[in-house]
Amino acid sequence: MERKPVLSFYTNMPTPYQLDFIEALKECFELRVIYFTVREADRQWQLSTTGKGYSVVVLKNSRFAIWMQKRVPSFHFSRKIISLLRKDDADYVLVNGTYWSPNVILALYISYRKKKKVSFWSEPVFPVKSPFLFLIKKIMLFPVMRYTHFLLAIGKQAVDGYRKYGYKKDIHNIPYNINSRLFAKENLQQAIFEKLVQQYKPGSGTVLLTSGSLIHRKGMDTIIRAFLQLPDSLNVCLLIMGDGEQKDDLKALCNNDHRIHFLGFQEKHMIPYWFSLADIFVFASRYDGWGLVINEAVASETAIICSKSVGAATDKLIDQYSAILVEADDIPGFSAAMQKLVKDKQSRERIISNSASLKQELSSDYNAKKVFDIYRSTQ
Repeated sequence: MERKPVLSFYTNMPTPYQLDFIEALKECFELRVIYFTVREADRQWQLSTTGKGYSVVVLKNSRFAIWMQKRVPSFHFSRKIISLLRKDDADYVLVNGTYWSPNVILALYISYRKKKKVSFWSEPVFPVKSPFLFLIKKIMLFPVMRYTHFLLAIGKQAVDGYRKYGYKKDIHNIPYNINSRLFAKENLQQAIFEKLVQQYKPGSGTVLLTSGSLIHRKGMDTIIRAFLQLPDSLNVCLLIMGDGEQKDDLKALCNNDHRIHFLGFQEKHMIPYWFSLADIFVFASRYDGWGLVINEAVASETAIICSKSVGAATDKLIDQYSAILVEADDIPGFSAAMQKLVKDKQSRERIISNSASLKQELSSDYNAKKVFDIYRSTQ
């Protein structure tokens, strides 16, 4: 039996969009996961750092790093990482995190110098217009440019961005991904699902869902304003999943509309239930490098209305075919799209049918195998 190659995956912390990927990677590699911390201050997730079928190390940040995290939560440095990297005998190394964070730089540099096959898995580099800031960012990106053999980019925006900054080696598009099987209706506990149906979908009403942090960037205000323009005659409700600093302002914007429900933060295991409950998923983010919620909507067979400023939308969705795409702040546009899909069930079903082919390429199994093939091809 052929030995599985060993992959060390260095990353900030356990996140919902990485745990599915990790579970899939362990089927291809002898996997070791090194987390830089348990949880960052600006995250609400409470996720386990124990792994079944792969080893896990959780590093502790230095006092300096803890002080820095009061200003930049994704800054990580542990003194232990240097000795850990020196002892690491993995065949391949995958690094994810903030590209200028000390742990990331050390993981790239030491692994590369030890002649490991090294890659960095990255969201798009945030664009800047100033030539001076572009130069500063290019300098900060030097460790990624120099100490990787190839790049795993989270979407076409990331591919284009790194090319713009001068990355000349191979770049492979590996989006954020999910275990699509978790979203299949037949895999849900029917008692839990039926309880939600009775509460939010009695009769023939149409459920619209949005999900994300309640912050300005996510555009929840756009969705609420658009929803409030829908005729009162429509039998619809809007479910808003997530929490954040704009919660009170957004509730005030709703003006006690009984059709709008705030669900709060939901743990990972409950998310498939809400997506399966929804007929239409609406996402109006003003910027998202990817937007994992699009994966979840596709997997749960929900019709999608999405902002054109979302990486997953521009990467995978086709306007009027597999989704309705709208400019980020176009309130009338979002309202018109909502009204169209609420009234026209055939359009909803056509969009769902056309997006079904995306399930596989947005799944963790598919992308883990793709990563395996990429590493093996670099030998």
